[in-house]
Amino acid sequence: MIRLSKSTDYALMALADLALLPERKLLSARRLAENHGLPPQLAAKVLQELRKSGLVETRQGIRGGYRLARPAHEIRITDVIEAIEGPLALVECVLDDHGCCLIATCSVRTPLTRLHEWLLAALSELTLAQTLEDFGAPAIGSGPELPVLQ
Repeated sequence: MIRLSKSTDYALMALADLALLPERKLLSARRLAENHGLPPQLAAKVLQELRKSGLVETRQGIRGGYRLARPAHEIRITDVIEAIEGPLALVECVLDDHGCCLIATCSVRTPLTRLHEWLLAALSELTLAQTLEDFGAPAIGSGPELPVLQ
């Protein structure tokens, strides 16, 4: 089974909330946690990982918070997955074939590599903005205002 971690789920929820904010508004980690019933420390950790990856930017202070670092249509789903999970791979040998003792006799490496490349290409074309539209979210910037600061 291919499964993304809960942290990736939370990252996608956070980015969706940020994408729906009115321009130049910020969302605090605490408010994000409240919006989704998450522990505040977990929301803060996910947002920090997204910041380190350049997907969100932050402003410190009493009026501080987070916002998207670039438009939602420029954030690929693979960017989000890799920010939280690390490099995307269906099987370990796609990233590092030196660690596998079966590489010389493996009959599935080539088809799995093709499948990996297909999946990566599909996810690379999918953006945050597209996922929001696909799930019936209002057009970016036209939705209801989310609760923003503290």
